[in-house]
Amino acid sequence: MDSPVFAVDQTTSTTTNTRATSAGGSGNQASTPKGATRGRSTKQSLRPRKDSSRGGNKGDTRAGGTAGASKEEEEEEEDVCFICADAVEFYAVGACNHRTCFRCNMRLRALFKSKACPYCKTEMESVIYTRNAVATYEELCKDPLPFSDESLNIKFDCEEAHAKSMYMLQFNCPRDMCQYVDGGGWKGLKAHAANDHTLQFCDLCVKNKMSFTHEHRLYTKAQLRAHYSRGDGTGFTGHPQCDFCRTPFYDNDQLFDHCRKKHEQ
Repeated sequence: MDSPVFAVDQTTSTTTNTRATSAGGSGNQASTPKGATRGRSTKQSLRPRKDSSRGGNKGDTRAGGTAGASKEEEEEEEDVCFICADAVEFYAVGACNHRTCFRCNMRLRALFKSKACPYCKTEMESVIYTRNAVATYEELCKDPLPFSDESLNIKFDCEEAHAKSMYMLQFNCPRDMCQYVDGGGWKGLKAHAANDHTLQFCDLCVKNKMSFTHEHRLYTKAQLRAHYSRGDGTGFTGHPQCDFCRTPFYDNDQLFDHCRKKHEQ
């Protein structure tokens, strides 16, 4: 399987990849190396590993239930992120030594523009992504770390953590089984979705939703109209519309602010 296409110089381990790191993927882009073009790459699994047995019947601890008890003990020892409650693939460790999964930390740093530890609110100028579940930040800093991203000030102790993190920041098509990655930003990705899949993004969600590119949804024209008017059946009830000028807004807060500024009189 081909590895994902990154604009990354592996010799210096410094990322220069085009990213969707603005709030909701507004399309702000980092500088792209000369000659870089949009391309295709093979997608990697972006969801944390989950044990399908979690939540099932507990192992029998009576005679003959030793195997079930051992399995239960293994599940109990599995670390989960205190933010998303998913199994931790790589830990994000800062100076305060509180640990989250690397996906939640990447979301905070890249989309919410926050360097504060979600547990103690300590500002973490730099963090390390690692598989080591016990080493402190100071201990991890003692050895040279082979990969880094200077713009987000993240260091990685293995290539896999670096590759998966950089993949999250690319303009990846959210369509299942599609390997397209756009090197130019939202404009090219939207054109790809329309031309290759006859599907569309919701522009309001792209602009305002704190999601990575591959986490957004694609819609047919009918689905997009339903998304605006009544939502997707996932708790979201649709984008509200101004009754005066018929303009849709991302949420009620934006609608209220618009009405106060434009229609209060």
